[in-house]
Amino acid sequence: MDPVPTHYLDRDGAALAYQVLGNGPVDVVVFLEIGMHLDLCWTDPDIHRIFERSAAYSRTVHLQRRGFGLSDRVTYAPTVEQQADDVLAIMDAIGMRRATLVGLLGTAAPLALLAAKAPERVNGLVFYNPMFQGPRSSSELEGWTEAEAATLVNGYRQAFANWGSGDIIGVWDSELATSFNRRLMGLLERCSATPAAAQAYFDWLLEIDVRDVLKSVQVPARVLHLPSGVMPEAACKHAAELMPDGVFYELDPTPPGASIGQAWMRVAQHIEEVATGSHHRADLDRFLGTVLFTDVASSTELLARVGDTKYREMRADHERLVRLAVENTGGRLATVAGDGTMSVFDGPSKALRCAEIVLADAREIGIEVRCGVHTGELERDGLNVAGMAVHIGARVGAAADPGGVMVSQTVHDLVVGSGMTFESRGLHELKGVPGRWELFAVKHVRDQSGSLPSEESMKTPIDKVALTTARRAPGLARTALRVVHAAERRRARING
Repeated sequence: MDPVPTHYLDRDGAALAYQVLGNGPVDVVVFLEIGMHLDLCWTDPDIHRIFERSAAYSRTVHLQRRGFGLSDRVTYAPTVEQQADDVLAIMDAIGMRRATLVGLLGTAAPLALLAAKAPERVNGLVFYNPMFQGPRSSSELEGWTEAEAATLVNGYRQAFANWGSGDIIGVWDSELATSFNRRLMGLLERCSATPAAAQAYFDWLLEIDVRDVLKSVQVPARVLHLPSGVMPEAACKHAAELMPDGVFYELDPTPPGASIGQAWMRVAQHIEEVATGSHHRADLDRFLGTVLFTDVASSTELLARVGDTKYREMRADHERLVRLAVENTGGRLATVAGDGTMSVFDGPSKALRCAEIVLADAREIGIEVRCGVHTGELERDGLNVAGMAVHIGARVGAAADPGGVMVSQTVHDLVVGSGMTFESRGLHELKGVPGRWELFAVKHVRDQSGSLPSEESMKTPIDKVALTTARRAPGLARTALRVVHAAERRRARING
């Protein structure tokens, strides 16, 4: 799925930013912490995968508090009550009557208050390393030792003093404090809040105390503790005990070298279980799809003939044209590796039409490409896909002639009656794939010539899809022009 648009809701003269993804049967609200950014979160492939999964079972809203991320900057630190009211206002704005609420560290307190005040609006709560009592709120800390309080204060003080450097990642989770994750978190910090706003938030966080509120939370609550963070286990257990229907969970340690998204996956599973009342279903990550593999034929010989610089330019042009062809035919470019690409489509007709365009574009810039297409069960893996169907697709592509398209029998059978013609290339043993597979070379992909057809005169399903897509997105002028231009180029090649 593509990143969803950002919406805004006015709250006391300041715009509150939020995004809504999915249209599932249950509602979820995730109140993001400082250092998280609505748009930039989509750049992490593992977080993107989590978003796609949550969209499959729920309608989820992600929001940022006043002053952070895409929300308007404010000159004050909003109170716990203001933040709780902001969450409720967004639920009202999008018609969420009842939702599972998810809070992290400082965003847990406003959600606890909302659940206590309006239990009829809350299905359940998931708190991840929540801070309900700041280490400077009282001389009598419950669940904290003096050493633990000092460690947390000193860790966060350094992170907020060096705001924009990514130091906060090591405070959240010491196992995530790799050089790569620090650079990414530094970017998130700089885009999330100014140093002054970050410092004001830090001062607010140290002083909060909503322990009395927890005693009035009457909905099911799941408190998750991460052992590699600085929040004390005893403090999280104490919070769970204060809530009448609270349950404590100790998360498994974060694997060394994990991405931010990989670390969050364990939390996402708990969210799904609380929201749906059932355990994580792995089958939601599997779907029927079509993969298109492209590969530059005789790339070594071409490199030797044209030289490094020219070859690099040709390959860059080829990649750009592949990306454009995939976009215009309704697919998604999943990976680019070396001289090859893999794209994902929801059906074989679109993939075959794309392959035809890719071959023709490649010839225009002096490159011969082979393509392979296969349809089968795929498994989401971040922005990528995995599964045996991917390996089969790669092997089918490797069997294609330069300048040709090879397909599996599954693809051949699915497009019968579409006007596409094939030639059997017999049974093949595909390396690493059990059995023998009949493969087919594409001989012709039929296209309509002449003027753009009306809906009544269209003969193939792919033409109907193209017109329907254009009709549903009339405002996207540039995309529409690209589609028309691509169609005109195809007609010119066939007629020529």
